[in-house]
Amino acid sequence: RAREWSLGTMRVRAVFNPARAVSSAARTDKASIASRPCFLCPQNWLEGQEGVKCCDSRYDVLVNPFPIFDRHFVIASRRHEPQAIGGRVADMWQIATELEGYTVFYNGPRCGASAPDHMHFQAVRSAELPLWEALPPAIEKATTVKATGLPIDAIVVDTTSAEEADRLINCLLPSLPADNEDEEPRFNLLATATGTGVRMIVIPRPQHRPSTFTADPTDPDGMMISPASVDVAGVIVIPRHIDFERLEENIIRKIYTETCKMPC
Repeated sequence: RAREWSLGTMRVRAVFNPARAVSSAARTDKASIASRPCFLCPQNWLEGQEGVKCCDSRYDVLVNPFPIFDRHFVIASRRHEPQAIGGRVADMWQIATELEGYTVFYNGPRCGASAPDHMHFQAVRSAELPLWEALPPAIEKATTVKATGLPIDAIVVDTTSAEEADRLINCLLPSLPADNEDEEPRFNLLATATGTGVRMIVIPRPQHRPSTFTADPTDPDGMMISPASVDVAGVIVIPRHIDFERLEENIIRKIYTETCKMPC
């Protein structure tokens, strides 16, 4: 089931998906991570899961076991190493060119990643995400522009090479939100091939979760909505039916303002 609103130039769709409670309410503190096996390491894959190698065989493309869309993939590093974008922007650029028609996205360890202990991207069809249609056409040269008219803050980076993407994204990172607990700035990053290169979107994240968030499925007051890349790109995934029914435009704006807009 889905509901839809228009917020500025971007359509926002809410999707009721009970199976996503596993991801939305995932405990990502160090103790919780240490107490469970890593489900992205091959020896712990779900029965029947198979991988297709990509990006010069450095990653496995896997079926997401808790999908948001009918084609939703996890792109996991073949090595068990922490979720961190350092040294990976060029990989993301290359994967976006290999998966034409798809959006490759990165959730930071405190910005929606439910497996912050294992480096991974995800991918869904670009047509599923309203954010892309709310932006002007891609430019055929290296540019960095702040998007306007959106309910979130977003920086659009157009590039024609992986080297340009790496340079521009790394120039932006020092300006993004961070505190003493963060190993890297807090942001979501999305990328899709344009025909002349790759367009990347950087979304700063002042907060991981909004003040409305609850991880308790019986809590009648909070909402189990924890934004990651898909949510901030215009598809809000809601595991609880009560939250799906009571979601309103003012609540969406509050969630976006708290988690995706930099203070003036």
